Parts: sequence; C-alpha cells; structure tokens
Amino acid sequence: MPKLKVLSVACSLALLSGCALFQPDTQAPQMPLPAVSQTQAEWISDSWWKQFDDPTLDQLIEAAHTNNQNLAFASARVDQARAVLGINSAAQLPRVDLGAGGSRQKASEKGISPALGTYNEYQVAGSASWEIDLWGKLANLTEAARRDYLSATYNRDGVELSLYAEVAQTYFNLRALDAQLRIANDTVKSREETYALQTKRFKGGLISELDVRQAESELDIARAAVPDLVSSVARTEGALGVLVGADPKTIIESTPARGKPIEQLDRAPSIPADLPSDLLLRRPDIQSAEATLIGTRARVEAARAAYFPTISLTGLFGVQSLAFGSLFTGAAKTWSFAGNLAMPLFDGGLTAAQVDQARAVEKQALANYRLTVQQAFADVRGALVSNSESTKKTKAQSDRVVALQRQYKLANLRYDNGYSSYLEVLDAERSLFDARLSLVDAQLAEATSRVALYKAVGGGWRLPDSQAKS
Repeated sequence: MPKLKVLSVACSLALLSGCALFQPDTQAPQMPLPAVSQTQAEWISDSWWKQFDDPTLDQLIEAAHTNNQNLAFASARVDQARAVLGINSAAQLPRVDLGAGGSRQKASEKGISPALGTYNEYQVAGSASWEIDLWGKLANLTEAARRDYLSATYNRDGVELSLYAEVAQTYFNLRALDAQLRIANDTVKSREETYALQTKRFKGGLISELDVRQAESELDIARAAVPDLVSSVARTEGALGVLVGADPKTIIESTPARGKPIEQLDRAPSIPADLPSDLLLRRPDIQSAEATLIGTRARVEAARAAYFPTISLTGLFGVQSLAFGSLFTGAAKTWSFAGNLAMPLFDGGLTAAQVDQARAVEKQALANYRLTVQQAFADVRGALVSNSESTKKTKAQSDRVVALQRQYKLANLRYDNGYSSYLEVLDAERSLFDARLSLVDAQLAEATSRVALYKAVGGGWRLPDSQAKS
C-alpha cells in the first residue's frame, strides 16, 4: 500500500510538472512594416547563383560549401547547440542508475555491532532520482536551449548565404580585373604600334618630335596601369582561394578557374521593384534574432522559478547481504523512497539579481531583433534601387564606349588628312581607354548589386516547418 501511495504522488507531480506555471511568450514583437507584394517572388531561389549561368561559379560555390572554414565553424556551433539541447532535455526526465559493490570490513569492538568482527558485504541496487519541475525551471531552460539551437542553425544559414554572396562577388571582381587587364594590355600593344609609327614618321621628317613624345607618354600611361591590375588580380585570386577553402599549396601554386567573361554574365530574370511578401521568413538573421529573443524570455521564466521550492524524489531498490551466496534471496531485498523540498528563505538578493540579469539580456535581444528587422528592410530598399540603377549605368557606359570608338576613328582620319593636331587623337584615345575600363566597372557593379539583392532578401533560405516546430 505505501508503494501505491508513493506511485500515486509521483504521477500527480508528473502531471503538474507538465503544466508549468511560468511559460515564455513565443511570439515575435509586432513592428510597423511597409506594404509588400502579396505573392512570393519567383526570382528568389535557394540556388540563386545559377541564374548567372556560369558553371565555373557553380563549382566555386560547391567548393566553398565543402571546404570553407567559417562555414565549418558555424556548423560546429550548431552541433554544440544541439548537444546542449540534449543535456537540458535529459534534465527533465528521471535518472536511473545501477550499481554493484562488495567490501570486506572489520567492525570495531567498541562500536555498535562488535559481534560482526571481520565480515564481507555485497550489494546490487538500482537508484532513481527526479526533480519535479512544477514551476517550469527545467522546461524553460530546455526551451531556451532549443531556441539557441534554432538560432545557431539560422546563423549557420546566414553564414552560408553571406559566404556564397562573397564568393560570387569576388569571382565577378576577378573577371572584371581580368577584363581590365586585357584592355590595358591591348592598349599597350596598340600604343606601342602607334609609338613605333610616329617614330618612323618623325625620322622621315613628316611630323615633329612633339608628336612622338606625346605618343611615348600615352604608352607609358598604359604600361603603368598594368602592374596595378596584375597585383589586384593576384590579391583577388588569393581571396577567392581562401573563400573556397583551398589549401596553401593550391593558393600559392595555382589560380582559380575562369568561366564567362564579365560582359557575358546572364542578368536574367528581371526583378520587380517591390518587396517579397515573405521577407521576414527568408532572412536567416531575422529568424536567428527572433529565436534568440524567445530563448532569453524562457531564461527569464527559469530565473523566476528559483523563488519557489525545488521538489525532488529519490528511490533505491536492490539486494544486500553479508554472504554472496544469499545475495539474491528474498530476505536480502532492500529499498528506500524519499522526497526532498528546498526553498530559499534568504539569499541576499541573489535570485532577484539573477532575474534582473535575465530581463536585461532579454531587453538586449529585443533591441537586436528590432535593429535586425530595420536593417533588413534598409538592405532590401538599397539593393532594389542599386539593382535597377546599375542596369541603366551599364547601358549608358556601353553607349559611351560606342560613341568614343567612333570619335577615335574620326580623330585619326582628321589627323591623317592634316585637319587636326595629334593631341586630338590622344584625347580621343585616352577617353576611350578610360571609358572601356569604366564600362567593366559598371558591368561589375551590375553583377554585384544583383548578388547583394539576393543576399538582402535572404536567398530563399528557410528552415523546414517540422524542424522549426520541433
């Protein structure tokens, strides 16, 4: 009968522990948001980089996914958070241990049982202990750990999204530098030919030395541009190698693969100038900040539970005997049950200070969540405008190059026919060189602004609903 009463009490406490008094608010705070499109933006996908249609970029992204160390670090943080969740979840359940032991002792002749003399003692017993979570302390600590796990998972997704964006932008920067280096080398070659021709004309008495020196000066300007571009290419290759996780030998002795030239990158599809309806679900940093906020709320409730008694049950059941041969007989059976209650009466304000600390951390998390949402919409607004305007700039720079090519051709005709000085040719050639470099910069800005937009809207990342609710 006593056992049934103990079991009944334990079951009642278990039911009560499932109805914890202190439960955190799991809803994100409401913020005034701008009007958004009611339909999901189809141009956003998990594999957004494939829209550039460059197999080399696809391979670099895959290499970064496999080898990048920042991503490996973030993934390890997820594993750590998952383990902490397991530790906190286990604390809510009863703990059962099994032990066995044997000893040989000599009883004191002046003690309680001097007649025992020298004797052996054997014991096999199972023990159980359980803290009854009436006030939700353990449940809230587990909830906080679960939110930490979700936050770490979203943070890893954010690291992954940022990594892929940085790989794409670095790769595009490399292709732009390749294009500018090619333009500079072509210009050097062209001006070497012009300088040689002007030298022959001067020696033949057709032109003055001034024209030769002007041609030589323009040649030196083009040559001076090459070393800076070569150095920039080398630095960018190294940066790209680090991003994709290349080993030191590969970084030093090899160069990253090249794919499409910068001017041939696919910019499709067109992107509307409105906000996607599920922006708050797409951004990993917003989801991470929300999970962190709810986790801090759970810790506030766990800290408040410290004001109330801690109730625990312990029990032992086994066999104990002085003779090993009679260890498993009915008479050797032993058991015990116990309940403990502990409640703070005076702790010098420790519990109150811990609650205040938890609430201060919650305020920090709330401010961080609001700031993250604000930054997200600011990022999207800027990225949408940059994406639209960069396309216009590329078109204008392309038209300028076409016009200057025609101007350069006409300037040469006028000079050859004696209608203008060589200075007019040099001005046209210099302007064309600068315009071609600027066109590459505009093409790079267009590509990187598209990447920035994909990153700003979250790149399609979202945890599966089953995982988010687990």
